[in-house]
Formats: sequence, structure tokens, C-alpha cells
Amino acid sequence: MKLSFLCFSFLLFPCVLSCSDDGDTPGKLTSVMEAGQNLQSGMVLQQNSTFTISGEEKPPYRPVKINCSWEGESQYHTVEVSGDGRWSQEIDVPAASFVKHTVTVTAEGRKELVFSNILIGEVWLCSGQSNMWFPLIDAFNGITEINGADNYPDIRLLDMRRLQSSQPVDTFPARWQVCSKQSVRNFSAIGYFFGKKLLQELNVPIGLINASWGATTAEVWAERNAVLNNPQIKDVALINDNTPILQYPEVPYQIGSAYNAMIHPLGKIPIAGVIWYQGEGNVKYPDTYPDLLSTLVTSWRRLWNVPAEQLPFYIAQICPYKESTANHAMRFAQLKASKQIPNSGVTCNDDIADLDDIHPKNKQDAGIRFACLALADKYRRTDFNSKKSPVFKSYTVNGNKMTVEFSFADEGLKTRDNAAPAMFEIAGANRVFFPASATIVGNKVELTSSSVANPSAARLGWNHINITNLTSSSGLPVCIFKTYEW
Repeated sequence: MKLSFLCFSFLLFPCVLSCSDDGDTPGKLTSVMEAGQNLQSGMVLQQNSTFTISGEEKPPYRPVKINCSWEGESQYHTVEVSGDGRWSQEIDVPAASFVKHTVTVTAEGRKELVFSNILIGEVWLCSGQSNMWFPLIDAFNGITEINGADNYPDIRLLDMRRLQSSQPVDTFPARWQVCSKQSVRNFSAIGYFFGKKLLQELNVPIGLINASWGATTAEVWAERNAVLNNPQIKDVALINDNTPILQYPEVPYQIGSAYNAMIHPLGKIPIAGVIWYQGEGNVKYPDTYPDLLSTLVTSWRRLWNVPAEQLPFYIAQICPYKESTANHAMRFAQLKASKQIPNSGVTCNDDIADLDDIHPKNKQDAGIRFACLALADKYRRTDFNSKKSPVFKSYTVNGNKMTVEFSFADEGLKTRDNAAPAMFEIAGANRVFFPASATIVGNKVELTSSSVANPSAARLGWNHINITNLTSSSGLPVCIFKTYEW
């Protein structure tokens, strides 16, 4: 083996090189013991999970011993190295704590591999395109948060490098870092605010993995075969498969290319769930987006080998933007996707939109809304049930009045400006919409129009520029909706 390759391995892996055991010249590098990148110093391990520690040991057939400090100093797992030099051992990870743990890997005649400063808590994947990638340094209140980041060493960050591949890969060059002024500066702002809120509410260590890339479509983040084997989305997905994005030639465009390099290698790291902020890249094809996102989520859950109930997937609706005329249709598609995908949910950010900027800088509210959704749904915190974005539930018609009911609005609805609810429209059998007079009644809104004697359809916010004023009692904007499929 060439020395140059060994040095490269040392940079990529937490490995130790040793001298030959057969009498060769002392110091000659002839064998290697290494551990896979899913195990690193400074990381957070998902609590109450099964974590696989694996690696290579050459020459083969020697036993490798693994000690996890939470199991006691004298407790070892012994695993025999296979003929191809590989070894693997499943480890049970206990409940969360702020104790700093160490994992030690040893083999006869080798120096120890020591992985230290490991915490056990909740690990979340943050993914999507530029609004998820948007760094803390550029966000509103970002400088203040950066200056205080040293106070949160129990948040750990894994910032995946933006890479793409035509085939699934198992390794990645990113390293876990303790939250600090330096490490959080260019980390996802939404991810940071999300993690900080979880730390404060759950009082357990938080691990955040950022795997996002501006201008990407959802197709590049899904497993390729899963997309190509779905006839409902295949044709639309293939439109851009051979065409680089003109304005961003470095951005992945082939189906599965970001999944292969940035998601697939994370499959051996147990996670609590996913927050997803993407949609602008698919805004031209909102009709197929719910099925596309459902396919993506299914492929990710298959990668982590967990059922839907163990891996929630939360979606942020994109914001209104004046240069995106189909924006409202995509926001509805995201709401529809959240209802189609098991164990998912949606947050609405219409009120923090900047109509002149596709990247609104208020990432704090967006991150906190994600956290409130996770706290209510995954962590069963009933005190956060009222802090979820209200969504359309059902409607009834009585004469010339249509009554629309909303979920997650049990404490009632209100308007941001104390005026009547705006941007409601209703239509009759002729499918012609007219502005509706709206009255709030608890978690319902009653709609009428002198131009519609027998209403049969309704919609809210069906405009890419104007922003609705209807909110929950706690001030969260109501997601736009429509009651029809035509």
C-alpha cells in the first residue's frame, strides 16, 4: 500500500496506523485499523437507539474490542474481523444525558482509537435548498446569536459539504463540531434556531446535521430508482435530469445526485427526524410535488430502516415572493404533501415573507416553528399543540353560507390587524370565484358573497403577492388552501 494512500486515509478517518507485525523495519506502515465516519469525537448519539460501530482492520481475523463508557470501564464488545478486513458491532445507546462519553476501539498490537466528548440526546437532519442552507451570519439577529453561541456547547453541528455523485457513497468529509462562535457562523440559521429551542425545552443535548444546497430540486435529494419507478412523477422528474440549471451550473440536477453524496452516507447515524425547507426549485410543477416528496420521504425512511412513526418529516411552506407567480400553488402542494405523507406536518411562514427577496432573513421564527411542531407531535408536549400552524380541515354549506373549519386552532382564530379575515374567495357551480365576506366563529370562518347564491368551493390566499391576515390565537398564520381539485 502506498504511503500517499495511507496519509489520505488518516485525514478522512479517525484511524491509527501501526508497524508491521512480521519483523519488518520499525516504523514501516504496513497495516491499518480504522473506524467508519458515523462515529466521531464531539458528536451527539441518538438516545434509545441502536448504533452500529464499524471499520476495517488489516490484516484480518483478529478480534477488535469496543468499550463504551456508558456501559462501564470493564465492559467490552469483542468482534471478529472478517476475511475482507471489515468489522461491525451494534451498540445500544441509552437515554439522553449531558455526561461526556468516550468510545474506545482496540486491537492487539494497535494503538487505541479513542472517540471522546460524545453526548447522547436528540439528532435531527436539516435539509432542503437555499432557505435551509441560509447561514446564521446573514440572518436577522444572527450576529447576536453568534456572539452567544459559546453558551450552547451541548448543541453539536455536522455541516455536510455540498457534494454530488452518480452512485451512492458511504463516506463523507464533514466533522462534528461543538457549537461555538466559529462553528455556527455559517451553519444553517433555521437549523440553529430549531436546535436551540429543542435544547431549551427538552433539556437534552441536540445534534444537528445540515445537508442542504441552494437551487436544488427535490428530485436530486430522492433515491434515483425510487423516483424512476414511480410513473406518477417519473416524466416530470426526467425533464431536468440531463439539463444543468443555467444560472447555477455547479448545482446538482440529476435525480439522486445529492442523495447519493449527502444523504446516503448518513444512513448509519440514527436520527430523531427531519426538517425540510425546499420547494422553490419545483415551483413549475406543483401538481406532482406531493407524490415526489412522498417518494423522497419513503426512500429516506428505507435508508434509515425505520417505519414512518419513528422518523417524522416536517415541511416548511415557502414564502410569498413577487417574482414567483405559481408560488401559492406550491404552498398548497406542500400542505397537501404533509397530509399525504404519514407522520409529517407543515409550518407556514407567510407572515415573515419579503416579497422582494426569495430569501427572507427572519429565520428565527421559521426555526422556532419547526421546533414547536416537533415538540407537539414527536415529543407529545401538549403545551405546544396551540403553536402549530392552523390548516384547513373541512367545510359545510348551509344555503348561501359556507363554513370552513381549521385544525390546530382549538383556542380560536383571530386576524393580525384586527380587521375581518381577508383573501377568502368562494365559487358556485360555474367555478367563478368572488371575494367573500368572512366572520370568525371559534376555529371556523363563515363565508358569504352576494354574487354566489349556492357556494360549492372556497380558497384562501390564492395569490403569490398578497399575504393573508388570518392567524391562530397565538399569532401563527393559517396555511393557504383550496377545497377543490379542478
